[in-house]
Amino acid sequence: MDTTSLTASSTPSAQSFSRLLRPDIRVGDEWLFLTRTLDDSDHRDAGLLMRSRVVALLDGGHIQIEVNNGDKTDATWLKNIYSDQFDLVSREMVPGEAVTYSPAFPQFRFPMAPGESWSETIIQSQPEWELHASIEVQVTVEAEESVQVPAGTFNTLRLQGRYATPNATVITHFWYAPTAGRAVKGIEETVAKVNASKVRVQYELQQLNRLRKV
Repeated sequence: MDTTSLTASSTPSAQSFSRLLRPDIRVGDEWLFLTRTLDDSDHRDAGLLMRSRVVALLDGGHIQIEVNNGDKTDATWLKNIYSDQFDLVSREMVPGEAVTYSPAFPQFRFPMAPGESWSETIIQSQPEWELHASIEVQVTVEAEESVQVPAGTFNTLRLQGRYATPNATVITHFWYAPTAGRAVKGIEETVAKVNASKVRVQYELQQLNRLRKV
């Protein structure tokens, strides 16, 4: 597998988007993200590196991605399954135990353009523990925006998601870059319903091994 680090500066100047098609995903694609909290008390938090790699294209257009702690060479790889829309179907918490989403968690609706929105009620389940919860999902494609992250500068679509669970409300902004095939940045705020406490988390793309033409 070629894991050469690329940056968005390798791409030609991008033009305005017109209805983006779903990303070109191939076996061997790899991304490295850094996730960290944004609370004042954690301003020195070095964050957690997470590496994702595509290992299989499955029946029905589903995509199998493995994820691990990118800091550790011996870290356990956990399996995630995505739909053909690159929406999350299931993710392992530990090997053999997965959280599932029915229907798939609707982050994207390709082809996609600014001004579009969608909503859906999904069921999040942990079958091993017989846990099930309803999540109300609302997503809006807000605007085109240029975003700079450690992996480079990307032309993106900025999306806002609102996810209402039994215990919390999550408001997230994420920036989808077609040349990366992923959201290259996200900022997520979770507000607990019991005491209104807040947690803010940010992730940014550090490296990728393949840029796409748009």
